[in-house]
Amino acid sequence: MRISLLGYFLKKALENLRINPFLSLVTLSTIAISMLILGLFVLIYLNVQQFVHQWGDELQVTAYLQETISRNQAEKLRSKIADWPEVEDITYISKTQALARFRSQLRDYAGILEGLRENPLPASLELKLRAEFSRGGNMDELSTRLERLPGVAEVQYGKRWLAKLRIFVDVMKLVGITVGGLLLLATIFVISNTIKLTYYSRQEELEILRLVGATDFFIRAPFLIEGLLHGLGGALLATGGLLLLMLFLFSHLNLPLRLAFMPGSLPSIPLLAGFLGLGLLLGILGSTVSLRRFLRP
Repeated sequence: MRISLLGYFLKKALENLRINPFLSLVTLSTIAISMLILGLFVLIYLNVQQFVHQWGDELQVTAYLQETISRNQAEKLRSKIADWPEVEDITYISKTQALARFRSQLRDYAGILEGLRENPLPASLELKLRAEFSRGGNMDELSTRLERLPGVAEVQYGKRWLAKLRIFVDVMKLVGITVGGLLLLATIFVISNTIKLTYYSRQEELEILRLVGATDFFIRAPFLIEGLLHGLGGALLATGGLLLLMLFLFSHLNLPLRLAFMPGSLPSIPLLAGFLGLGLLLGILGSTVSLRRFLRP
């Protein structure tokens, strides 16, 4: 009995979709475009956040040493800093090693260094920090502590870049929430108005059903299923469009390799499942908002 009743509701919902195919197509397109934009915001935010976390994990602090410090003093300083809880690894880079590294980085332009009479680069200590400290630690406090050590001339760790990246992530999150919220409200509004127009087109039939004793649930169910179909259909179209768009971007644009191959670059299975679930939820909400004006639960 329940299966046959569900079949009847589904049949009526499909009939509702066929009453005005153009309106149904416009509704599906609107839902798909809204959710596609929302999905792009989510993916961009996840990728940027992942990039910041990865960059933070690889964050390296460099303590440049004074010219007067000896190799023995530098090793003692390295051993002292290595015991700090924030430090995962520390490497001493001599003046000679620093120049050799700089020469290799210049590649074809390394010849400009041939005229140097003396090595202008200082020796340094390169600190690799623990991941948990890189993400949430006080870098300014650590930098100040390093600068106070005897023999340390200057400390660098990309403070400005780190601050800008974190601000960018926060702005992306705020923009995503604002735009996403507006798009979701617009989607509910579109579904609600579509259901409302369908209700008006079948108003006489529904009045007859009410007169012969049909319950509000019996009248309401096909419209709820219609909303679900709209939401699910729009979500499926948006999901397919999102996958195709991301694959196109990665195959045709010269994106940084570190960004292109991050785990969050392409939509994951849980994200896609959540996307479809969101479409179903929007369909239910849109139908419910529309039917509340005509039917009382």
